[in-house]
Amino acid sequence: MKRLLVAAVLLALMAGCAVNENFVYKPAGPVAVAPKLPVKVVVLPFEDGTEDFTKRTTSSGGYVNLAKSGIDYRINFLPPDQWGKAFADDLAASGAFPLVRFIYDTSEAADDEVIIAGIVTKAYLSIHGRPDPSLCTVSLNARIGKQGRVFWEKITSREEALGIGYGEGCGFGRQCAIDQCHAHFNKILRGVFLDARQDLISTFVRDGVSIKAGPSSKSAIPESVDRLIEHIIKEK
Repeated sequence: MKRLLVAAVLLALMAGCAVNENFVYKPAGPVAVAPKLPVKVVVLPFEDGTEDFTKRTTSSGGYVNLAKSGIDYRINFLPPDQWGKAFADDLAASGAFPLVRFIYDTSEAADDEVIIAGIVTKAYLSIHGRPDPSLCTVSLNARIGKQGRVFWEKITSREEALGIGYGEGCGFGRQCAIDQCHAHFNKILRGVFLDARQDLISTFVRDGVSIKAGPSSKSAIPESVDRLIEHIIKEK
């Protein structure tokens, strides 16, 4: 009878220990004074350009390559399509574009849309959170329509150590440790994407194509995407 009671207690505890290790990207907020650009944007799945390893150990810990693998009971792996979807979510959150959507193939894009592609070259999350810094690098480019030439390129990178272990202050709370791991990587990825989206927006509004505040001022941004891209290419 006692054994049955112990088994029942263990099952109850196990049932209450379900955890969620699926990483969900949380984009940065909108641009403070968001320019209203006449540009519809589509984002393709990013390519995997990381080194050919899933886990690399060091004397102090090591890394997992999130583009190829995850950490059991900590974080799931993030294939290239999820990187592209996350960047599309970030651009949409900026409030600068009338339409941002994620597509799986260029055949889904229209000729008047800006097509953004990317390559993940580093996606290395510190296994323990310390002392090895996590590393993230993405290379991006943009063109107008399926046959257009590239008018924007950007390589953006972040390197950051958490400083403490993922389970610091969590006691036996496994979900707490998972959440801290996800927050650490989300901060790094948000920094990478925020840098990229700011540079992309700046490309559209630079060199005299600017937003002027005030009711009596007029925006110098061309009204059509064709004129806007034409201006950008001439300025390059």
